[in-house]
Formats: sequence, structure tokens, C-alpha cells
Amino acid sequence: MSQLADTPPKTKALRFPIAGMNCQGCAGAIERALDRVPGVVHAEVSFGARSARVDRERAFDNDEEVLEAVTAAGYRVCQQSSAGLAAQLDFADQAEIAETLTLRRNAIVAIVAGTLAITLAHAGAPIVLAILAAAIVEFVAGRSILVDGVRALLRRAPDMHSLVALGSGTAFVAGTLAPMAPDALGSPAPHLQAAVLIVALVLVGRYLEGRARARTGGAVRALLDLSPPTARLLHDGEEHEVPLGTVQPGDIVLVRPGERLPVDGTVRDGQSSIDESMLTGESIPVERAATEKVFAGTLNGLGTLTLTATGVGEQSAVGRIATAVQAAQGSRAPVQRFADRISRVFVPTVLVIAVLAFTAWLVAGAGLEVAVARLVAVLVVACPCALGLATPTAIMVAVGRSAREGTLLRRAEALEHLASVDTVVLDKTGTLTLGKPELVRTVTLIDGANSDALIALGAAVEAKSEQPLARAIVAAAAERQLSIAAVHDFTALPGSGVRGRVDGHEVWLGSPRAAVEAGHDVTDEVIAPVVAAGETPVVLAVDGQPAALFGMSDKVLPQSRATVDGLRGLGLSVRILSGDHPAAVAKVARDLDIEDHRGAQRPNDKADAVRELASQGRSVCMVGDGINDAIALRVADVGLAMGSGADVAIEAADGALLRNDPSLLPVLIVLARRTMSTIRANLAWAFGYNLLALPLAAGVLAPWTGWMPPPSWSAAAMASSSVLVVLNSLRLRWAKLG
Repeated sequence: MSQLADTPPKTKALRFPIAGMNCQGCAGAIERALDRVPGVVHAEVSFGARSARVDRERAFDNDEEVLEAVTAAGYRVCQQSSAGLAAQLDFADQAEIAETLTLRRNAIVAIVAGTLAITLAHAGAPIVLAILAAAIVEFVAGRSILVDGVRALLRRAPDMHSLVALGSGTAFVAGTLAPMAPDALGSPAPHLQAAVLIVALVLVGRYLEGRARARTGGAVRALLDLSPPTARLLHDGEEHEVPLGTVQPGDIVLVRPGERLPVDGTVRDGQSSIDESMLTGESIPVERAATEKVFAGTLNGLGTLTLTATGVGEQSAVGRIATAVQAAQGSRAPVQRFADRISRVFVPTVLVIAVLAFTAWLVAGAGLEVAVARLVAVLVVACPCALGLATPTAIMVAVGRSAREGTLLRRAEALEHLASVDTVVLDKTGTLTLGKPELVRTVTLIDGANSDALIALGAAVEAKSEQPLARAIVAAAAERQLSIAAVHDFTALPGSGVRGRVDGHEVWLGSPRAAVEAGHDVTDEVIAPVVAAGETPVVLAVDGQPAALFGMSDKVLPQSRATVDGLRGLGLSVRILSGDHPAAVAKVARDLDIEDHRGAQRPNDKADAVRELASQGRSVCMVGDGINDAIALRVADVGLAMGSGADVAIEAADGALLRNDPSLLPVLIVLARRTMSTIRANLAWAFGYNLLALPLAAGVLAPWTGWMPPPSWSAAAMASSSVLVVLNSLRLRWAKLG
């Protein structure tokens, strides 16, 4: 059931699906029940995602108490606190299917029995037969509505089902009593007709809504389905096919040609081309051989591989993405809070309006028959579900679409903030450039020093670093087939270089600026040729003395120009903040026509620059891939990491571009904007519908037009209202983003 999320260290985050919710009122009731569980710090239930997230103090280790609180409130959960994401999805899918089938069966019963009741009532048959047929609709087909509605009333938390139960129940009672009081209640036929049509239309509406809502999800399941259900384990030379869930890190896994990899792992033996397009977007397969990493869900080519499993299921790369997508789909955007506040007082307000309408028509002398009809019409026309679905359904569709486009958002809040950004700040290396710089120049600063020996010393230290420039030095040593010694006392100082002891020597590497601060002065004359060529200078010092200057070159990504143009086309200001040398940054900025750029930016410098923009009233999206970007990613309104970046950067960000393709950024921003437009349209419809429908149902136009909508019309309008909200959200699945 539980996955750990970004919560304070003293708490743990539990996420689980919930079955049986019918409206936002149900979500509120569950939240209140969860808040009463000892140790619960915060509970958030998403009606749209049919799931809950609970932050609980770690000192409370019996998580079954959380599940029991939901069950006691009248809802169903997966009864295994240790259930993984796949098991949760199975439970949610089975519950959704069962609920949909039940709704369809009940809707058919309501339509058949309701048609019979209406026919008998209007055909002059014995009225008791019509009442019996209507009772089947009310107490058999509509039993769940009646039970849930009464239960909510007893909890003093009335919801949509309470309104429908009161409305249809009142109409049924009036139809049953009408034969005994015809002068007061008139003919029983209109009352019985209203009762059965209300239940039938609500059931049909809920069935259609459920079918439409089922299409809003699917992204998490699609990600998990990329991994095969079984794996081939090698043990003592024998091959065994086992369920994927039984594979443990360290197991030896065999993958044959044409099969999808079941786990993340390291290649032990064999060589093959791997189609990693589902993770990287690159259509050309990449060659993988011994010691190289491979990922679950990717497609093996013509070779046979044996792997050492490192990540299985939810711990694989695709599993972590699926978990993050599920969390984002169930999270609550700030815009939803207003709707939630309205929802809490909505149903009580409708009850008051219904009683006022009933009383007003009685006082006006219209008679009990008219007053009852207005009471019923007001009760059933109100639609709190549309309010509850307006935001979460759009968020679910948008997060799923985001994952399909190759991007990932951790929280719904990031989607809302991204829609309002006006400034995009980009790191250079690994964001606008390939992120694979090459060592193109070595300047020895010690007479008689061997350049290969200096490269080997630098590679020994940089082998411990995740920086792209570090990988370039390591790659240069490998290309030259140099022997790399072990490093001791390695220390990485973000923005201030790296150091370590190699073969008894103190070795330091960093930028010229950091070199000066560390006391390893390098003259401008030495650096000038490297800078003039637009290369990135890296200083190597050995035992406190500058020993070499490396010149690094990185290629601008082909998509970078289109990305910058696309961002400008969206009306956004584009800037570069990079830790690279100002000359190298300026060269890339010139190539991309970006006027505002800064180089030699340390982590705090980048964060200060983002804060400076915020102080000017700008809403900032920061995009980066390295350790140096982590602070800036956190202080920006929205921080996005490149999927190929350092783990620290990805963890610090609100989301990630899963492929090394910056052109995904404008696509994601367009999606965010369209999502917020959809949410605003949903909320406008939900509020507008209720503001218009309630007074019409109460009969405010009757004094001038003589027209009052029948209660059955009110039920049809209410049922269609929430369906329209879901269908409008579904448009995001196919919206054009490019």
C-alpha cells in the first residue's frame, strides 16, 4: 500500500486506492475519518483519482489502522498494507469494473421497472401495481443511492446521494400517499414518474460518467505493463521462469532476443542492441555490453544477455516513473481548494433552498402538489459532483498525457504553476548541449610533464564525480587506454571543484575561478586560447601546483534552437545560467540568440539569480541537470530536471523531461496552460450550471411564464452535468500541443 514520498523525515507517506466513492462529499468524509486516526499528520483524498495519500508519524507502525478507518467509514480499500503498486492497480481496476457492471445492471432494472411504473400509472391500471413497480426502482435498483444517502445524513455530512435519496424518496412517498389524499397531492402518476425517472437517470448518468472517467487513467498501468510478468532466472546453471514479483536485486536474469527486459540491471555477459525509445525517445537502438546499465521495459535486439538485477518492479526506473505519475494524479492543485471549500457548504445550502422553495409555494397558495414538485426538483438538480470532478479529472488526464509525451510531474501544484510562468531559466551543459563534452585540448603547465599522465591523474579523481566535464576526462583516459589509479579521500565541492589523493599526490580539478580561490593561480594568457575557441577550461592542480589546463567542447543539441523559438512563441523570456566559463556560455547563447546569459555561476549564484527574478515579480521555471542546479531548482516556482541529469537534480525538481530533449519543455508548458484552461472551463460550468439550475428548479420563472421544470428534467440535467465535466477533461488526451 505504501510508497515513501517527499515528506518530512519523521513521517511516512501511505498511498492506496479507495472504492465506493460517489462524489466529493465522500472524499471529504474519508479525510475526516483519516484525520482522527492517531499519528496522522495530513490526509488528502482524491475523488477523481479514487485514491488517498496519508502522511503519518513513523512512530505509529500499524498501518492497518489507516485502512480500518476507511472501511469503518463505509468504503473499500486494498486490505494489504504492504501491497505494491501493481496490486493496488489490480484492486482499483477490479473495483471499477464491479462498480460499472453494478451500475449498468441497476440502470437496466430502473429503466425496465420505471417504464412499467409510468405505463401503469398513466393507463388507469390499479395504482398499487404502479407503486410496486416504482418500489423496485426505488429500493432495488436505487438501493445504493438510498443507503449511501441516508448514511451520509446520519454522519451529518450530506452528499449528492443524500439529495437524490431525499428527492426521489419524497416523490415516491407523495405518489404512494396521493391515492389517499388526492385533493392535496393530486394524481399519483406525476409523483411516481418523477421518483423512477430520478433514480433511472442518476444511475445512467453515473454509469456513463464511470465509463468516461475510466479513460482518464491508464497511464500508470501502461507504464507497468512495459515490464513482462515473468523473468528467467539462472541458478547453478539452470534456467527457471518465475513471476517478476519474486525476483530480488542481485539475481541473475537471462534475456533472449526480441524479449522485453523484466528488470533494471547491469550486463554480466553478452552484447546486444537495446531499443530504449520508451525511456529516451531515441528510435535508434543502442549497443549494450558487459558492465553497462540496462532498464526494465526496454526491448532486446538480436543478442542474448545475462543481467545482474538492480531494480525490480516499483524500484526499476519505469516503476519509479509509474509511482510518481500515480502520486501526481492523486495530488491536489491549489485551484481545487476553492472548489473544495464550496463543496463543503454546497449540499447544506441546497437543502435550505429546497425547504425555502417548498415553503414559499405553500405560502403562495399553490398547493402541496406543486410545493412537493419544487422541493424534489431543487434537491435533484443540484450537482456537487461536477464541482468535485472539475479539477481532479483534468489533472489525471494531463499527468497521464505528460507521461506519454516523455515528461513527468511530481505534483499537480507544479502543473498549475507551470501554466503561469513568464520566465524560463536554462542551464547550458546537458540541457541545451548534448551533455557529453569532449576533451579537445590539454595544455601542460609543468615543464616536462606528460599529458597522458596528467589526464590519468585527473580521471582517477573525476571517476567519482557525476559532472559531465568529469565524465569527459574519464572518457579521454579510457580512449587513450590509460591506467587509472584508485582515489582516496575524494571530496566534491559544488561550484568549487573536486579533490582526492592519487598515488600519494593531492589532486584538485575545477574552474579557473575556483582555482584562484583555492590558490592554484593560472594566468589569463594561458586560459585565453581555450576561452577564445569557446571551450570550457578546467584546471588540474597536483600537490598545490597548477599542472594542466584542459579544454572541453560540447555540442549544442539540434532541438535547442527550436526549443528557444518555441518558448519565445509562447511569450516567455529565456535566459541561461551556467556554471561553465562565461566565454563558453556566451558562444552557446550567440548560437541560440539568447541575450540574457551568465556564466561561472555557482549553486548559490544560480539560486540568487532565480530569487532576483522572483523579486521582480517574475514567475520562474528553472531547467537543469546537475548538482549545481539543485538549489535553483528548489527555489524556482517550477523546477524541471533533465532525465539524464544527476540524481540530486532530479530529486530536487518538481518534474523531469525524461528524455535528453529540451523541445519537450514548450510541449509541457502548452499542456499546463491547456489543463488550467480546461479546469477553469469545468469550474465555470459547474458553478454556472448550479447558479442557473437551482433557481429555475425552484420555479422563479413561473410567476411570469407559468413554466416550471419537471423533477425528471432536473435529474437529467444533474446527471449530464458531471458527465460533461469528465468529457471536457478527456479532450486533453488528444489536444494538439505542438
